[in-house]
Amino acid sequence: QQVGFLKQLQQSQFALSMLAYPSTKSFPITADNLSGSVLLDKERNNIALVMWRLPVLPEGQTYQAWLIQPDGHRVSAGLFRPQENTSYTTQPIFSKEALKDFVGIGVTVEPAGGSDQPTGPRVFKVDF
Repeated sequence: QQVGFLKQLQQSQFALSMLAYPSTKSFPITADNLSGSVLLDKERNNIALVMWRLPVLPEGQTYQAWLIQPDGHRVSAGLFRPQENTSYTTQPIFSKEALKDFVGIGVTVEPAGGSDQPTGPRVFKVDF
């Protein structure tokens, strides 16, 4: 329980620290029964997703983030599950590639372990 709380605190602090950078831009997330923001700092190559009311998934499924290239190709940006005992989920996204090479981010529901390309239902997509 303490490990989960510590991880949640660290992820929230990451998003909060991004807001201190003048180069961070915020893009709204709007989807069915879900709201939040994509915090993007292309200069520091950081992204944080802050989502309210992200539905809990059954065992065997996970959320997968995808960075979107200009040609529409999706590159996996990691797997995550909603944080427990809170109404919001904060998820840092770490990209090996420069974020300036991408035009958006999306999240889909995928089998546990993730997929090579999106296969499940789209939760949201944000262009930046």
